This record gives sequence, C-alpha cells and structure tokens, in this order.
Amino acid sequence: MADTSALLDRAPATADGAVVRLWPWADPATFKDSLARLASGVAVAACWTSEGPRGLLISSITGLSAEPPRMLFCVRKATSSHRALLGADAVGLSILAADQQAEARRFSRQDLTHERFGTAWSLDPAAPPVLPGSLATLSGPIRSRIDAGSHTVFILDVSIVTTRSGPPLVYFERDYAAGAAGRELQ
Repeated sequence: MADTSALLDRAPATADGAVVRLWPWADPATFKDSLARLASGVAVAACWTSEGPRGLLISSITGLSAEPPRMLFCVRKATSSHRALLGADAVGLSILAADQQAEARRFSRQDLTHERFGTAWSLDPAAPPVLPGSLATLSGPIRSRIDAGSHTVFILDVSIVTTRSGPPLVYFERDYAAGAAGRELQ
C-alpha cells in the first residue's frame, strides 16, 4: 500500500492553514446509489428522554474495538430521534433478526416516536431500551459524538451484551432480506 501521508504535506493550504481539497466530491445521488449495494445489518438505537423512550432504525453500525468493547454507529441529523440521542447518556442497540422485519419497518417511519415501543421491549428505566429476542443487544454509555457532515458518529462503550442464534435481518438495495446464518460460502 502506498504511503499517502506525503500528499497531505504537499496539499495547498489557505492562509489560516486549512487544507484545500484536491479531489472533487462525488455526485451525491450516485454515491447514495452505490451505498444501496452494500448489504448491511439492521439495528435499532434507543435511549431514554424526559418524555419516554426514543429510537430509530440504523444500518451504519459496526464493532469498533474488542478491548475495551466499543460500537460505532451513525445517525442522520435530519431524523426525528437525532436530538434525543445527542442528549442521551446511554444507548441500547438491538441488532435485528430476520423475523423482526415489522420492528424494522416501525422504527424506519418518521411519523412515529414513542408509539414505536410495544410490549415486547425491555423498558427498564435503569437501563437503555432494548428489544429482547434480537440477535444481539448491546448497551452502555456514549463515549463520544463526532460531527460528520449530514450525520453524527456515536461511539458506545459497551457494558451489557446479550446474544442468540438465528439469521440476521439485512438491508440491501433499499429493502429488507433474511441473511444467511451459519452457512459457508460456495
């Protein structure tokens, strides 16, 4: 792999030291279309507010570190739950199973807020909201929030984890599908 650090040293800068972009931005519509071709897991990020539980569906989620255990997830600033997550001390992440597509659709809607949480949810006020029966639930305090253009990147220090076996719910080409679980690629 080529060392690109020298490129930054040679990049033009403005009078205040800001680096000038040498490459143009990609076309936003084409960029979004390319991301639709990236299959991703589906999760619900949820937290408590003074008005009750709030949450939304996310597909930009990944493990960040095993030691210490940390997750990274991204939330679009224009979503109705973004402000709640910004103000939250802790978050619960519920990684959805293939049989939880109805939950995914419910949490992807913009017109619902508190009504999203049904009786299946674990709504203990002493812990972030999670959905029992998910493939995995991970919860803990938010370590940091990073402004990243149209999104905020959240880093979660994971304190509590549950898991179960089963096929995952996958988002691909702007629709849901059941992912393969426990099968080898051929």
